[in-house]
Amino acid sequence: MDPETLDQAGRLLLGPDWKLPMASLLGPYHPEGARERIDPRLVRRWAVGDRPIPPWVAPVLASLLQERSKQLASDAKHAGFLAQFLKNGSRRG
Repeated sequence: MDPETLDQAGRLLLGPDWKLPMASLLGPYHPEGARERIDPRLVRRWAVGDRPIPPWVAPVLASLLQERSKQLASDAKHAGFLAQFLKNGSRRG
């Protein structure tokens, strides 16, 4: 995994200010044991290419992105139904 891919994953999962939240997001998945968070400075170093991104990070992010993708698809479907309901409801009244 390279810093650009990490940046893309971070933005998709956590928004534009993803680095600090990423430290908490990855904490429970640390291979040496779950923790509240990993060192946020480490995430920042990965992001700028000062430190290599450990191999365990990519599969964790892949899994979290798949979960996020499913949730977004569900939310999009719900939004479509709600939009249609509101559109049809506004005709009645």
